[in-house]
Amino acid sequence: MSDTKDLNTKEEMPDQETIKTPQAAAEMEKEKDLVGEVAENIGENATEIADTIVDKLKKGFSQAYGAGAKVVDDLSRATQGYVEKYKAESEIKKLEGEKDILITQLGQSVFKHHLAGGGFSESFFNKKEISDQFNEIELLDKKIVETGKQLDKEKE
Repeated sequence: MSDTKDLNTKEEMPDQETIKTPQAAAEMEKEKDLVGEVAENIGENATEIADTIVDKLKKGFSQAYGAGAKVVDDLSRATQGYVEKYKAESEIKKLEGEKDILITQLGQSVFKHHLAGGGFSESFFNKKEISDQFNEIELLDKKIVETGKQLDKEKE
C-alpha cells in the first residue's frame, strides 16, 4: 500500500510566483498611469459639470426672482389703480349725497315760503340763505366734475 496515495492527504503545491518581465512591468505601469489619468479626468469633468449646474441654478433663481418681483410690482400697481379708482368713485358718491341734502333743504325753504303765501320774486332768490344753498350746490357740482375728470385720466 505504500505505492498508493492516500486520497485524504493533500499534496501541497508550491506558491506560484508571477514572473515579471520588463514588458509585463511596463504594461502594469501603463495601466496604473491610465487609471490615474481616468480618475483625474473624471475629477476635472465633475468640477466642470458641477460649475455648469451651479451656474444654471443661479440663472434660474435669478430669472424666477425677477419674474416674481415683476408679478408683485404689477399687482401692486393694479391694486393702487383700483384703490384710486374706487376712492374717486366713493368721493363722487359722497359729494352727490351732500348735494342731494342741499337740494332737499332748498326745496324745503321754497315750499315753506310758498305755504307762508309768499311769492317767488327775484328778491326771494337773492336772500342770503337761498343764494348760499345755490352756491354750495354749484361748488359740489364743480367738485364732482373735477373728480370725474381724474377718474377718466386714470382709465386712459
